[in-house]
Amino acid sequence: MDIDNIKDLAKTVAESLNLKDFHGDIVALKVVENEFGNIEAGGIGIQNNIVKDVPLTVSDKDIKAAVGELLKVKDANDQLLFRNKKQWWAVYRVLFCYCNYPSQMTSFETKMKELEVAKVDGKRDLSYESLSAAAKEVPMMATCKPDTWHALKDKSDNYLQQYVVAEFLMLKLGIKS
Repeated sequence: MDIDNIKDLAKTVAESLNLKDFHGDIVALKVVENEFGNIEAGGIGIQNNIVKDVPLTVSDKDIKAAVGELLKVKDANDQLLFRNKKQWWAVYRVLFCYCNYPSQMTSFETKMKELEVAKVDGKRDLSYESLSAAAKEVPMMATCKPDTWHALKDKSDNYLQQYVVAEFLMLKLGIKS
């Protein structure tokens, strides 16, 4: 089978599957020929990739404003929602997962310093050490995206503290409604 026949076959298959609303990519087309060079029934397949979350295009200005508000907001008991420096980990995870921010914690720290939000009041200042320590306290959150953390918030106070920060930030940035 030559390349032109394969292209025609791929076009026919794509049209027959009515892919006009398809949002992924066709990453492979499998054509199975028998020993006589004929395509066997059911030998054609399309494999799609898993559609991944596309990072939001949120400006640094919007992120700076949202983080600034997060650092000031109080909960129902009139306590700061963002109480300790380990909660920066939730900010890191939200911005990394949904806003195309750096995956390396040191690069994230540098970015937050550039936005002038990393220095708060001493006990809530961002540092690499606090980020890495926080990840060890909530290991189950490290393996999933922040929009699923609601299922983990009742495990301990550490989990709850990360959840409330992530939830607030996702709402402010329009990641979650």
